[in-house]
Amino acid sequence: MWERLRVFVVSGRILILAPLLLLVTLVAWAFASPVGSSPDEDYHLASIWCATGDDAACVHEAGDAEATVPGALVDSACYAFHSERSAACQHELDFTGSPDTATDRGNFYGAYPPVFYGVLSVFVGPDIQLSVLLMRVFISFVLVSIATALFLLLPPPRRPTLVWSWALTSVPLGLFVIASINPSSWAVAGVGFGWLALAGFLETRGARKIGLGVIFALSVVMASGSRGDASMYMVLAIVATLMLQAHRSRRFALDAILPAAGIILCLLMFRVSRPTEAITQGVDDSGFAFGRILPTMLDVPRLWMGIFGKGWGLGWLDTSMPSIVWLATLSCFLGAGVVAGFRSDLRKGLVLGGGFLVLLVFPALVLVAAGQDVGDNLQPRYLLPLVVLFAGVLFWQPPGRVIRFGRVQRGLVIAALSVAQAVALFLQLARYVAGFDDLTPWLDGAVEWWWPAAPSPMTVWVLGSLAYAALLVLLLARPLAVADAVEAPVDEPVGAVRAS
Repeated sequence: MWERLRVFVVSGRILILAPLLLLVTLVAWAFASPVGSSPDEDYHLASIWCATGDDAACVHEAGDAEATVPGALVDSACYAFHSERSAACQHELDFTGSPDTATDRGNFYGAYPPVFYGVLSVFVGPDIQLSVLLMRVFISFVLVSIATALFLLLPPPRRPTLVWSWALTSVPLGLFVIASINPSSWAVAGVGFGWLALAGFLETRGARKIGLGVIFALSVVMASGSRGDASMYMVLAIVATLMLQAHRSRRFALDAILPAAGIILCLLMFRVSRPTEAITQGVDDSGFAFGRILPTMLDVPRLWMGIFGKGWGLGWLDTSMPSIVWLATLSCFLGAGVVAGFRSDLRKGLVLGGGFLVLLVFPALVLVAAGQDVGDNLQPRYLLPLVVLFAGVLFWQPPGRVIRFGRVQRGLVIAALSVAQAVALFLQLARYVAGFDDLTPWLDGAVEWWWPAAPSPMTVWVLGSLAYAALLVLLLARPLAVADAVEAPVDEPVGAVRAS
């Protein structure tokens, strides 16, 4: 009885505190950088403002190559590419101005799907800074809500897959992208949540099955409605999930209707939002250089490393991370990944092998077709959805193959990720608050830029760092299956395994 009560209390802490801690972490990242700080944000800002259909926000005639928007949207990234400078240049911008500046930087020809921009346009108001903050907080809240619902609805053996795959791929690039108004936030979340929701849908019955089906459908809309390449990533995620779960039965045949519909929607959104001109733009007219494929493939891992903070900065690639960040995050991923990878069966091995080839070959083919080298244009954030998916499959537990970590292993992962996230968040704040030319341990000591009427930079850093560390302790310090052991019985999932 007392053991059941203890487990119930632990479960309650996870279900109540974990979403709150995750939201605080993401909101801290949302406040850590000014308007225009994500890559190509001037493009995305204009696209959002012009999606309102309101002339008070954007003046644009259908088919025109330019639109007139508030000048602050165009000039917001006045600090880009100069990490020694703070964002103080924004003091000269009018964030409450009306459309007065022409720009051709926007989604005026449908290069991106309209869904992401259309949803965020609801938050467009007279104050640009407030509007952007509301958008970032809204995205963070939605993603926390989906993650929480997915955790609750998944069969208990699948919950560690969700937790470990996201924990090991989120620092620093993932947290920055997810808490931004860049369409990549939906791409990462849609693919990263969607495949696991589909896996749970195929394993359960009743109310859980319906709920997981809804999350999968929402994830497909988010991914395909954000970026054209995310539609293709979502198709790969669906195929990978079906390979892991396929079996001969009438039930599976009926269940497969939902993922088939998801694939069709992705293909339609890809065709509508990514016309041939958008795909082939930048391709070298001299032809496809087959001799460059192998050298490019050998250099592609440099893109993967950027996800963990090595060689690629945050923001406009100008906020570099020190070695302690990428060394800690990459070590955790490789160390835990090796343990998880040895708990494989034939299906998991085949999907992992295929995923590795996609991560290696796809970027190489794109770069060779465009006549570019690794580092020229293709950025790590474009591959982040695939890396999150790969990590999820890595931590997939086949029947009878339990992934276990000892207390010391868990403690090392928690400590390393906590330190890496704290350092990354501090530098993200410092880069814009005072610039790297005036880097001091006390963020509140030399504030050149900050949000109006917001908690101080130091407060944001402390809250964000403590919240993330507490979240890791809550989710990783002990096997999640202990907390789930006394749940009310549900329909036994196909191929259920005990989780550690």
